[in-house]
Amino acid sequence: MTRVYLVFALLLIACSTPQLVNAQELTLHFIDVGQGDSVLIQSPSGQNVLVDGGRRDDDVLTYLQSVGVTKLDLVIASHADADHIGGLEAVVRYYQPPLFLDNGLPHPTQTYEGLLRAVRDAGSQLVPPTARRIGLGDASLQVIPPPDDPSLDSNNHSVGVVVSYGEFDAALTGDAEQAEFAWWLRHVPELLKPVEVYKAAHHGSANGDSPDSVETFSPEAVVISAGLDNSYGHPSAEALALYDSVGAQVYRTDLQGTIIVTAKADGTYQVNADPSTSTLTTPAPSTAAEPESVPSSSLPYDPYGPDKDCGDFSSQAEAQAFFEAAGGPASDPHRLDSDSDGQVCESLP
Repeated sequence: MTRVYLVFALLLIACSTPQLVNAQELTLHFIDVGQGDSVLIQSPSGQNVLVDGGRRDDDVLTYLQSVGVTKLDLVIASHADADHIGGLEAVVRYYQPPLFLDNGLPHPTQTYEGLLRAVRDAGSQLVPPTARRIGLGDASLQVIPPPDDPSLDSNNHSVGVVVSYGEFDAALTGDAEQAEFAWWLRHVPELLKPVEVYKAAHHGSANGDSPDSVETFSPEAVVISAGLDNSYGHPSAEALALYDSVGAQVYRTDLQGTIIVTAKADGTYQVNADPSTSTLTTPAPSTAAEPESVPSSSLPYDPYGPDKDCGDFSSQAEAQAFFEAAGGPASDPHRLDSDSDGQVCESLP
């Protein structure tokens, strides 16, 4: 799909009758999509923004319909990993949002190509992922741009956003890992600030947030989006210890389902989660030895299976085994070896 960016003032003032949720409140829905990410942002004046769409086709669309969403003003794909965009094609085809924003990088998977076809068919205008502030009536959304460093992988080209409403701020950073946070702190530090609510980077993985990122955002509450008993071990004990180090209350979709935050302009907010599990114990970081590499023979390759990317693996050894089972390095059907050196997903632990 050829990208044509239209230059225009990005002020999302609803042309139709505003779809009010709770007057004078900003609402964030951290949707339980299993092992994936999806966040619905609803402004006090009725604008709706969806950031990511989980892995499965209809989960997010079904949720949006269940909470009465009749329009989306903007859809954002933080990056093109399947667990973030798998449900966006169905969403875009149904709601036909006027605006669509992603990191702009080619990602030759069937899932991403299907999403781009849906965006084209919907007539959505492509918004470049530059540092820009998008008005949502009384609220606003600040885009944190992905790095312009081609050596970084897909996770480290995530589009970040900070949602603000008066004295309340929330930050979403996709699957950003420590390399992207380092780039942001060097190049756009003015866009990173303390927030009340923070969505854990990369599902709370050990290679997601760092002491610098957590101290920079200094959240009061952290929401981790992960699947119950997922094979990646998300959230990691190391990430949970980081959040505990700044005194943040942790909420988890794997244990508490969809988590809804409602915020007022004075900075006060409420978190709607299962009260029986709202106080979670932070385990100590694991001191167990790293597991040995998984032999290729234990990971049979299914040529008719879904597209894979680095976000689908819990370790570099697991990704490497899959790569070799798929015929690598001679063949790389999932394009995991971005620099063609025979080693894949080198940012993974």
